[in-house]
Amino acid sequence: MYCPTCGGNNTLERKFCVQCGTNLELVSQALSGGVGSFFARTDAAIDQLVARYAEHIFKSAPSKANDRSLKGAWQVLGQGVAASFVDVILFSLMWNIFPLRFLMLLFSSPFRLLSQRAQRLRTITAEIVTQEPRELAGGTPEQRAIGAVASISEHTTHNLEEQHVQRPRNKSESST
Repeated sequence: MYCPTCGGNNTLERKFCVQCGTNLELVSQALSGGVGSFFARTDAAIDQLVARYAEHIFKSAPSKANDRSLKGAWQVLGQGVAASFVDVILFSLMWNIFPLRFLMLLFSSPFRLLSQRAQRLRTITAEIVTQEPRELAGGTPEQRAIGAVASISEHTTHNLEEQHVQRPRNKSESST
């Protein structure tokens, strides 16, 4: 369609001119004899709806719906019917694949989780083995003789005496 304002060539599905922005939908309605009757508007709306539906398979469907010819209307209807058959086949195929995938996941998930856990444990074990041993506090084993290690309770009595002296007495203890 040629724009009446600038003369630019536009495709039929364009609503506005690419070059100047003129509303081409109004121009096409004016050229076709106005808005038309209720039947003509309903017919065009249904063609647009069917063309939008068929567009996911037939990319040219919207341009044929804008054609507004009898041949274009039949082509849009045929593309819509073909698209619905394809959708029914895909729908039935997917509803057979979904339960199969569910069952596969249901039975394989525990094994996959155990395998992943074992792999993580192997990785952690390999990291531990490759680390260099840390030196213990107190030096070498020769330096840490059994008698050299201080007893846990060696200074306990001494610490208790210091604490007893530092703690203030309450009134009941001071009166006795």
